[in-house]
Parts: sequence; structure tokens; C-alpha cells
Amino acid sequence: MWTKEPGEINERLLFLGNRRNCLYLIKGDYYMLIGGGGQWIVPELEKQIRDYRIDMDRVRYLFIGHTHYDHCGAVPYLQKRYPHIEILASQEAVKLFNMEKAVNNMQKFSHQVMENLGLPMIHEGISLEFDGISVSRGLTDGDRIELDDDLFFTVYETPGHSRCSMVAYAPNQKWLFPSDSLCIPTGDAEEFASTASESYVTFLESLKKIETLDVRLCAWEHFGVMTDEDARDIVKRCIRFTLDYKRKMLSLLEVTKDPEAVAHWATTDWLNRTGFKFLPYDIMLHISRFQIKKAVEEKIDESNYL
Repeated sequence: MWTKEPGEINERLLFLGNRRNCLYLIKGDYYMLIGGGGQWIVPELEKQIRDYRIDMDRVRYLFIGHTHYDHCGAVPYLQKRYPHIEILASQEAVKLFNMEKAVNNMQKFSHQVMENLGLPMIHEGISLEFDGISVSRGLTDGDRIELDDDLFFTVYETPGHSRCSMVAYAPNQKWLFPSDSLCIPTGDAEEFASTASESYVTFLESLKKIETLDVRLCAWEHFGVMTDEDARDIVKRCIRFTLDYKRKMLSLLEVTKDPEAVAHWATTDWLNRTGFKFLPYDIMLHISRFQIKKAVEEKIDESNYL
């Protein structure tokens, strides 16, 4: 089953935000938000908090899967409104949040999106500007986030989409929260959009590391939640898709002899698949150019991953 719209998944998991920019509320003795969204979802999120009567005083943690602005843009607002919430992220993310240039870029890109969407930079008297994130705890491979005796998460560093990427896995429930460390689903449950933005090799190595996890529920921060058979072997399917996508880039280059034309094709295809209005064409084009460059430079023995 694939749930693409917000709502209650089960008594301990609530899907918030919207289908293209998802957050999740996990309910144990302590509550945890997973995903930091973009500024543009704040009004919708606050309405959901009221509609579902979420006791925000019980929310102890917010886990950030990586530092791209559509996954952490709402966090500065949430820290102002709910200052008791402890922010958790990878140690690489902590480094980036402490770099002036990185924070300035997040502010610049997210502000550009808000302007493009025609949205105000304030909500209920609180600024939506990205003015930095204070992380309470930097996480590394194998660290645990405990919500109660039965419900806890083990985290894994999964660079490849970004160097700061991290997934959270609840072993007792067999729930995986990959952020963008897996390809994101589009179309039907067997179609994806590539998220190997920084390196195919590192991305595949990260997937190989988590391939053996028993996943019965996979909750992306784009396009919702897959459960049961649709979630089974999801990591293996993303490995196969990533290898196929790299081969496709090389095949198109061989035919066209024109990397820029392939980059424009890849950008248009990706944006059409996802419908992301919060990702400007020029930013996605930059990502596509880099992916094509890596497709040429990085030699991969597919037998190591299949």
C-alpha cells in the first residue's frame, strides 16, 4: 500500500505536511517529528497540529535527515515557536549548520522559493526566514533515539545524496525513514526519481549498508508512505534503479555527444516526474550536470551491488 496524502498511518505514526513535502509525528512516551520541511508548509503544518490536537509539549525531538532547504527550512520557525524541542541531526549536518556560507545558501535558496510561490516570510508573528538551526545532539552510525521501551530508532549515516544524509530505522516496528537517501517514488510503486546527487558510488555504498534491514514501512519526505509488500525490498529496488539510471545517462551521452542537452532532458524529466514547484529549474539543472559528470567519472562494478 502507498499512502500519498497526510493522515493517520497507525496509532503511533501520523503523516503531516503534504504529499510533496512530508513530515511525520512518531508517538511513544516521548513524541518525535521526523523531517524539517520547507518554510512553505508551516501554515499547513500548524493547521494540522490544531486539527489533530497534537500536544506539542510532548514532542521532545525533531530529526533532520539532511540539510537541503526543503528538509530543514521550517526548523528555525519551529525552534522559535516550540523552543523545548531538541533538534537531532548527523554530525556532518551540525558542521554545515555551523558554516556561515552554507547557512547563507540555505537562506538564499529558501527565500527565492518563497518569493516564487508568492508567500509571506512570516506566520502568526514569527519569522520564516532561515536564520540558522541549533542542533542539540549530533548523531553518528549506530546511535539510538529512544521514545519508549519498545519504540526506538537506530540511525545510519548514508552519504551520497548529500554528505550529511542520515536515515532512521525502528527495528521493532521495521519502519524506515530515509529522507532522500533512497530514490523517491513517482508514478507507481516501481518508478523512482534519482537522488544520487553527489556520488553514485557513495550513494550505492550507503544503500548497500542498509540493504539487509527488514523494512515493512518506508516513509519518505516526498510522496508519503509505502507499507507491506510495496515496502519490502525497497532498498534493493532503489539500488537497481540507481544503476539503471546511471546507465541511461551514459547511453544518452553516447547517442547525443552533448552533455548539456542530456542535462536539460534529465532536469525536465525529473521536475515533470515530481511536480516540485519549490525546486527552481536552474538548481535542478546544476544537480543534473553534476550527476552526468559523475556518471562519466565514476566506474562501478555492478556485481558488487546486485
